[in-house]
Amino acid sequence: MNSPIQAKPLPLYLQISELLTRQIRAGHWRAGERLPTEAELSESLGVAVGTLRKSLALMQEQQVLERIQGSGTYVRSGNQGKSIYEFFRLELHDGPGLPTARILSVDLVQRGKGVPVLGPTAHPSAWRVRRLRLLNATPVALEEIWFDARQQPKLKPQDLGDSMYLFYQTAFKVWISRVEDHIYTAGVPSWTVSEFGLAPGSISGFIERQSWTASGELAEFSRTWFDPQVCRYSSRLNN
Repeated sequence: MNSPIQAKPLPLYLQISELLTRQIRAGHWRAGERLPTEAELSESLGVAVGTLRKSLALMQEQQVLERIQGSGTYVRSGNQGKSIYEFFRLELHDGPGLPTARILSVDLVQRGKGVPVLGPTAHPSAWRVRRLRLLNATPVALEEIWFDARQQPKLKPQDLGDSMYLFYQTAFKVWISRVEDHIYTAGVPSWTVSEFGLAPGSISGFIERQSWTASGELAEFSRTWFDPQVCRYSSRLNN
């Protein structure tokens, strides 16, 4: 296996908005609660105030935050805003963390055993992407992601970023609107890497996911092996 390739990172303002949104979803700030001042947030996050303001403006546009002139920035009550990592369920035990990825392989292969039909009609081949997933630079999971080969006749690891859903949006104009997860335990696959910390065959947490577009088309199938010693699967429902 070739050396892992760092996926293209999100722009810094997007990294900050995604991290703050994940923290809000995890309950670090409650609905109606005021966030720290821009000066305090920029210092704690280690970013320029201008970058932070761009992040907060995006979160306001996504209806995650409400900014009140002369008062501050508040978590919007009952916010339903969508973020890039809206469906990303893994978190570190001490907080959600920012997801990044290292790409292990990108291959055009015959649709594997157990991989459902992807796209509008059956097709014998599919793209298979294998990645090491990290949270705050800590390796937490292995991912195997399948999507319709007809969407992209050629693909290189350098084409992919940290977020596959953002890649689908920008490259294919495809938006994921619904996912279904099945959670089990399973043996770590043979193609694991030492950074993951679990040997092949070791028992790990395991997620099978199917992801659909708004039109009901199955766009992606994925398998994720995660280390429950360093991360957890979290799903929160709002009344």
